[in-house]
Amino acid sequence: MRLTRLDRDEGSVLALVPAVFLVLVILGALAVDSAVTYLGQRQLHDAMVAAANDSVAAAVDDRSFYQQARIVLDPSRVAAVACASVEAQHMSDVHGLRVWVTVGQASVRVRATAVVDAVFGQALPGFGTRSISAAALATLESGPGRVAARATPLATGFASPVACG
Repeated sequence: MRLTRLDRDEGSVLALVPAVFLVLVILGALAVDSAVTYLGQRQLHDAMVAAANDSVAAAVDDRSFYQQARIVLDPSRVAAVACASVEAQHMSDVHGLRVWVTVGQASVRVRATAVVDAVFGQALPGFGTRSISAAALATLESGPGRVAARATPLATGFASPVACG
């Protein structure tokens, strides 16, 4: 059997190249925006860990510590040190920062929410910004011959926002 010209399928893949290129550009843009969001999330998390560690170490009430050998944190100093620590981080990619601080007997919980701008997502309505959040808990531990701060992640149990900056 012999095929005629009408029976053969002929076409060109050249017509698919623009569609494939468009898909690759979109996937690349998603990868870049996801990386920017991840970087902002890591910066915010590192800032919260630093703020929790700094505030739990710097806000020990000296009178209780030296006179009664007890670790008690001064809530006003905790908030001031936590805010100063967050401001010292200079997170230029993060804006709309809100910080919450909770003070316990010997622990400090710091949580923050912020917004990161997308690079390529700004061209699409609704994809220009991404919300991020991070939290940290630092507990001051003491024992024979040691005093140490330890930071661990935390998800719940926060107080009202502290006005930083």
